[in-house]
Amino acid sequence: MRNTPWKVDRLTGSIGAQVSELDVRRVGPADADVLRDLVREHGVLFLRGQPTDPAALVDFAGVFGDVLPAHPLKPGLPDHPEVLANQTGGVRPQDVRCRDAHNRHGTNWHVDCTFVREVPTYSLLQAAQVPPVGGDTLFADLAGAYTALSAPLRTLADGLSCPHEVQLLYADWLAPDADPHLRERLLEMPVVSQPLVAVDEEAGGRRSLVLNPNCVRVIEGLSGLESHSLLELFLQYTLVPERTVRWRWSEGDIAVWDNVRLLHNYALDHGAAPRLIHRAMAGSTALQPVRSATRETSPSLALSSDR
Repeated sequence: MRNTPWKVDRLTGSIGAQVSELDVRRVGPADADVLRDLVREHGVLFLRGQPTDPAALVDFAGVFGDVLPAHPLKPGLPDHPEVLANQTGGVRPQDVRCRDAHNRHGTNWHVDCTFVREVPTYSLLQAAQVPPVGGDTLFADLAGAYTALSAPLRTLADGLSCPHEVQLLYADWLAPDADPHLRERLLEMPVVSQPLVAVDEEAGGRRSLVLNPNCVRVIEGLSGLESHSLLELFLQYTLVPERTVRWRWSEGDIAVWDNVRLLHNYALDHGAAPRLIHRAMAGSTALQPVRSATRETSPSLALSSDR
């Protein structure tokens, strides 16, 4: 890891680092490689007390790559179409009780936008309004989970793929009383097949599980029982405490992370208090499956099979 002009403090033994003495308004092109290397090393970076100006967030996202539209289906802010406003509030006790095995209810563990062919490379969140307590965001390391699997399970996962269906995520848009324009746009979105293991060549061939309970229910070629059992197992490997980090927001804080490598979620524990988080995304890539050439450059993760 190269020297950095800022103070970098690791937050856990696995992922997450807080970067201090950095003002996103003063980050230049010469800093881009340093920041990308830090994300590659730590998975997610946290920056305290940044200006809550969506334009500054967009400019900072541009350091990591081409800034993407706010969402493939949802509009961004009127003056900043690259920024998605995630506003929540009025959380009830039953909202937490209704979570399912994948924590699906209002929010859940997910990767942003895996239902498109080229998945966003970097995601950024900024706290525009925070509740007095609660509403933390959590991250979990899909690369660490893959490495922790036994060799036979890695071999199995290397050759599998999953359909990612946006219709599962926005099923309420298909209801009879839903907005017909939204329904039409949703139905036009194709199902996208993604590898169950993605290879990051820029990180030395590092492999990550590709899990997204938002829009994945089955593994291609496997029965429902087999799919459910394997996806549950892989998710449980990912969500152990030693592969997670949790961030308590203050107004202006920014988190930037490797969107393919990390799952994220947020805690529905802030009651009636409002919470407003802005999101931007930068860069995109088609997920690379495990192939023989990658296997040869990753001797520590041998036993894989070609897809």
